[in-house]
Amino acid sequence: MTDRKPPQTEIIPDNDLKTEDIYFYRVILFNDSVNDFDHVEDCLIKICFKNKKEAKKIALEAHNNGKAVCFTGSSEECETVAEKLSLEQLTVSVTK
Repeated sequence: MTDRKPPQTEIIPDNDLKTEDIYFYRVILFNDSVNDFDHVEDCLIKICFKNKKEAKKIALEAHNNGKAVCFTGSSEECETVAEKLSLEQLTVSVTK
């Protein structure tokens, strides 16, 4: 009979994990002087699946700070949302 050693298990602390989070992408909405608040809020509700309160908060943040995160998701989801927002004449970008 041969001596079999149990497989070694290495415990890695959470802060050392190198897995990539698939929901790490964000759509950034930029302030502009062209679109009114109602249009921006309507787009955030319709395209980004926000409720009225969330849409208003994001629109105000973009207005006051120049930009705001309006959507978080996978790369593909964010690209789709950004394209739809761009078609509505909103200025957006996707970032990781």
